[in-house]
Amino acid sequence: MRSSYRWREHLLGSLQGQLQLATYLVVLVGFTGASSVGLFLGQRHIFANERLLARASLEESGNVIQSLTGDPAALEEQLRSHSGDQNHLWVESANGDLFYPELKGAPGEGMFSAAMASNPSREVGLQSFIDIDDSQYLVELVKEFPDGARLWTISDTESSLQALSHYLALMILVWGSCLAITLLTVGWVVRKIVNPLDQLNLATADLNADNLSNTRLHLDQAPAEVIQLQDTFNSLVERLALSWSRQRQFAAVISHEFRTPMTVISGFIQSVLNRSHGKLASQQRTSLEIANSEILRLNRMLSDLLDLSRADNQQLSIRREPFDLLPNLEQSLKLAQAAYGNPISNNLEDVPFLEARGDSDRLIQCVGNLIGNAVKYSGDDAPIDLHVAYDDLQVVISIVDRGQGIPDDQQERIFQRFTRAEGVVLPRGQSSTGLGLSIVKMLMERMGGSVKVKSKSGEGSSFSLYLPRVVPGGME
Repeated sequence: MRSSYRWREHLLGSLQGQLQLATYLVVLVGFTGASSVGLFLGQRHIFANERLLARASLEESGNVIQSLTGDPAALEEQLRSHSGDQNHLWVESANGDLFYPELKGAPGEGMFSAAMASNPSREVGLQSFIDIDDSQYLVELVKEFPDGARLWTISDTESSLQALSHYLALMILVWGSCLAITLLTVGWVVRKIVNPLDQLNLATADLNADNLSNTRLHLDQAPAEVIQLQDTFNSLVERLALSWSRQRQFAAVISHEFRTPMTVISGFIQSVLNRSHGKLASQQRTSLEIANSEILRLNRMLSDLLDLSRADNQQLSIRREPFDLLPNLEQSLKLAQAAYGNPISNNLEDVPFLEARGDSDRLIQCVGNLIGNAVKYSGDDAPIDLHVAYDDLQVVISIVDRGQGIPDDQQERIFQRFTRAEGVVLPRGQSSTGLGLSIVKMLMERMGGSVKVKSKSGEGSSFSLYLPRVVPGGME
């Protein structure tokens, strides 16, 4: 069933399949029609030629035989000279006597009587078929003489039928060979026509923000319409590349220009909070703390945008150097505890001295992003775990939450920019730009590591960061 479905999908669900199927049907109908007409005309031609030759022989002998009806010996000799293996002549006299040559293998008087019985009215020119001893014969009353005598002929059609059968077999062989060659040629031509469209489809599927500037389609020996489609595609890609470049420049400028005033505003608010003990009402202090929190969140968002813009422009500086892992993870936990109220358990006390290769500052940023996500998608005060594992080749840092979890079909797309998992609901008052995980993925890959997720809807998620380990002695 599966194989049948794939064939049906190929023939009816693709342009190549539809072109091949339509061409095959046209060729099949054309070949069948032409061959049928050819066979029919060939059959008629064979019988027509035989009748023409027999008629010429009969016309030639008729006049001679008419003059010999009174001389039985001469008549029999004349009939013998115009008879053959397949065609036999005899004369029926007015009184019913039969004159025919005595030849080896020639019909006897009984067959002649049966032949004449097929034309009881003695109609001149009437042809009829009779079956005798599993063979078919063609009988015709050729001529009636003035004295009442009649000239008959009987022909064995078996040889003609065999010739026709051989002709049919030859025609079927020729027809089948030509049809097979034509179908193979049609298949090759259709594939050659559709191939540029396949190239266009592959180029479109591989198109993304990273290769816009160097993706161009070059098709050789394609039809004019496909060349026009190629030019339109290349023009569209050029416009997209220009638009994307301007968008990245805009994001970089906006992010850079906004960070300074945001930092200044946050500094003033923090200064007011630090110096206003007992001078501000509780509601005023709460309002300033919320404002400061939102400014910090906006500042992190601008930092993310600036990092993406620098990465797109190949201006993001990422170090790949050995660093002590545990102090950096402890700093990440301190920052997370200060920013979020959720308890974060860890196994750092059980971990020996570890060195990883990468950028320590960027690792703190990645861990902070993952902890922030875990807090955001978990309930209030829901526990979060930070777990470190290692082997001789790598270090694995896992952040585990007990939140909503991520559906299986969404776990790949959440690492794309500006993308959130569908069906996952943010708690009231929370928002997401869809940049955090794409930042983590980009930074980890630039450090020579990776990020993976394991999750199940309703049971939480585990995000793991993989970094190369530096083993004492200089071996990694």
